[in-house]
Amino acid sequence: MANPSGRTVDVLVASPRDSFWETVAVILKGYYPYQLKHFRSVDDLLETTSSEDFSPILALIDGQDGTNKTNEWVQSAKMNYPNCPIIVLHSAEAPLDFNVVRKNGADHLMHINFDREFISDMVLQLAPIEMEGDCLPITALMPVDLRDMDAQTNVNFDVFCHLPANQRSILIRKNGDCVEEKQLLKFKNLKQQMYIKKTQMKEFFEYARTVMSQRNEPLPISMTEKFHRSKKAIYEIMTQFLNGAATDYQEGKLIYEKCKSIVADFELTKDMDSETLFEEIFRFAGNTRSLYHDCICLSAYGAYFAQLLGWNQEKRESAAIAGLLHNVGLAQLPASVGDKPVSKYSDEELAQYKLYPDRSVIMVKSKKVPLSPEISEAIAQHRENSARTGFPKQPESSDLTEFGKLMSLAYRFHELTALQEGAQTCTPTQAISVLRDNAMKGNGEVDLILTTQIFKKWKPAA
Repeated sequence: MANPSGRTVDVLVASPRDSFWETVAVILKGYYPYQLKHFRSVDDLLETTSSEDFSPILALIDGQDGTNKTNEWVQSAKMNYPNCPIIVLHSAEAPLDFNVVRKNGADHLMHINFDREFISDMVLQLAPIEMEGDCLPITALMPVDLRDMDAQTNVNFDVFCHLPANQRSILIRKNGDCVEEKQLLKFKNLKQQMYIKKTQMKEFFEYARTVMSQRNEPLPISMTEKFHRSKKAIYEIMTQFLNGAATDYQEGKLIYEKCKSIVADFELTKDMDSETLFEEIFRFAGNTRSLYHDCICLSAYGAYFAQLLGWNQEKRESAAIAGLLHNVGLAQLPASVGDKPVSKYSDEELAQYKLYPDRSVIMVKSKKVPLSPEISEAIAQHRENSARTGFPKQPESSDLTEFGKLMSLAYRFHELTALQEGAQTCTPTQAISVLRDNAMKGNGEVDLILTTQIFKKWKPAA
C-alpha cells in the first residue's frame, strides 16, 4: 500500500539469515511508514553511522545464535545508534540469557514465534507510527469489549471493523463521533468485534474509565483493559519460562503466585449462578485463536467446566493454572514453523509439535515452579483421549486422570468455538452438543461420563 503521507521511518534489521528478514517483513507487512534495512554482519553494521539517509528509530536483532553473538549485535547497534530502542527476537535454536543481553543494551527480548502476537504491540510502543486508510493490518488493531462502549459518550479514538475475507479494516467512527446504540446491538447480535488502533490504546482506556464511572462501577476498569492487563501478565510469565538463565526456587514460587493472581483477576474460580456462569463461557467463545488467547480460554473453560462438575475452588484453580501453562512447550518448535497452521507442518515439524505437552511440563518444572501432580497431569494429558489417537503418549483410557479428561474436553471445546480463519465453527451450545453426541457414539474423542455430566447441566439463558 502506498504511504498517504509520504513520510517514512527507518528500522534496522540485523541477522545473517534471510529467513529472519523474511519473518520480520511478514510481521510488519502493511506497516507502510517503516522502511526496513537489513544488515547481515556485525561488520556491516559497524561501518554505518546515523545520517540523513539512515537514522533508525528501532532495531530488530536476531537472537538465534546464542548469548555471545547476540551481545555483539546489541553492543554494535547501541554503539552506532545509542538512542535506538532494541528488540531481540529469539527461538529454540540456542539458549539466551536474557539478563546478560539486557545488560548489554537490549530493551526487550521476544520469542520469534511464541510471542508473535505481541511483537507488533512492542514495535508500535517503541516506534509509534500513524496509519490511515482501509488496509490497516489487523495486527495494528486491538479488539475492544463492546460492554465498554457507550452510545451517549463521544469517542476519543477511531473505531474500526475488520473484514477478514478481503483483509480490510473499515473506519466506522472517527475520533469525536458517537457509536449509536443500534450499531452496538448489531455488532453484539452478529458477534462481531469493534477495533481501535493500538496506538490509541491509552485514549480508549481513558474513555472506558469515564464510561465505567458514569455507570457507578465500584472499580472503573474496563473489561478490555482488564483483559489486556491479564494477557500482558501471561506474556511476562512466559518470558520467564523462555529465559535461558538459571532460576531458583524463590523465582519459581513467584511465577506460581503470578499464575494464581491472573486466575483471581479473571475471577475464574468464583462461585456463580448458572446464568452468570454460562454468560462467562459464551464471552470467551468466538475469538480469534492465538497462543496467548488459547492460554486464557483454556484456563477459563477448565475452571468453568470444573464448576459445572461440582469441583471445589482448589480444583478449579488447578484446572485454570493448567490452562494458563498448557502450551509453553510450543516455544521449543523449530523457527521454521513460523505462523503456519499445523496442517501445513512438515513431517519433522509435526513430530516435534506432538511433544509439546510433555515439553510444557518439563519447561515449567525446570523453572522450579511448584506444580501439583494434578496440574502436571492436566498439562501432559490435555491432547490425549480415550481412543488413543491423541498425543504425546496415547495412554490407556484407565490411565487418564480426571484433570486430564477435563482439560482434553476444554481444549476440544475451544477448538470448536474459536474463530477459524475468520469464521466461528460452532456456538458454545452447538459445540457441547457435538462433543456429547460423539461421546455417545463411542468415538473416544472426549470422556463420555464427564461430557454427559456437563451436557446435563448445560442450560444457558435463551
